[in-house]
Amino acid sequence: MIDKEILEKTFKQITEGNVNPLNIGFKDLDAVLFGVQQGNLITIGARPAMGKTAFILSIMFNLLKQNKKCLLFSLEMSTSNVIKRLIAQAAEINLAGLSIGNLLDDSQKTKIEYILTTMSYLNLTICDDTYTIEGIRNKIAEEKPEYVFIDYLQLLETPRKQQRCEAITNIMMDLKQIAKENNCIIFISSQLSRALESRFDKRPMLSDLRESGNIENISDVVMFIYRDEYYKAYVDDEDYALNKGEAEIIVAKNKMGPICTVKLLFRSPIAKFLEPVHYDLF
Repeated sequence: MIDKEILEKTFKQITEGNVNPLNIGFKDLDAVLFGVQQGNLITIGARPAMGKTAFILSIMFNLLKQNKKCLLFSLEMSTSNVIKRLIAQAAEINLAGLSIGNLLDDSQKTKIEYILTTMSYLNLTICDDTYTIEGIRNKIAEEKPEYVFIDYLQLLETPRKQQRCEAITNIMMDLKQIAKENNCIIFISSQLSRALESRFDKRPMLSDLRESGNIENISDVVMFIYRDEYYKAYVDDEDYALNKGEAEIIVAKNKMGPICTVKLLFRSPIAKFLEPVHYDLF
């Protein structure tokens, strides 16, 4: 028999709606992901240079502004570099300027100082020295975050004796269990197979998820990032000017909602995703 408490909890969810709906700061995307709940695992896939880290940090920063507790596992960048990326997004200062300090004027330096002071109050923990699933499990249990971000899947350590496909599957299963046990939402970015580069239409598909089809099976949501301008920046294409700065977020799997494509803006100099600007014609 099904536990009565579970039935009552389900009835409450149906009648009261999602008590803590996901609000990642992008209106159209939030409308698609209305069914996402604590305990869910969300995979964000893209080819290199599409903006996986920028997208994760943009989502995380939007959640932090709502005073949500976030934990970031940065497997590729140091904590210092992550902070620089967050400063670039918040201050809207080119990353190049942050890398070469003497390019900044006094007003920019003052702005950065203010933002750093503000960031000290954010409910954020950054971990750049954990590469094992056990380390991730322990840190999440210790910090008890609402949202976890892992950048990215293929950099996690796997047992040498296991086949790569099997190891990735086990990692995904562990992450799903960790999300449920800790009542949090986990976002993990993933590389995609380079096979898509040989296609005429380079928009990612679920079959492009690298190394394991179980990434798709275990994830509650799978989103892909596609930027047309990346492929047309170096060719003579009249569509390039039209698509410059535009990003497509392809929701390819969504257990509790629709699949569709949502358009965002991507500002490459500050590595930030933003809402598209809607103009009223009348």
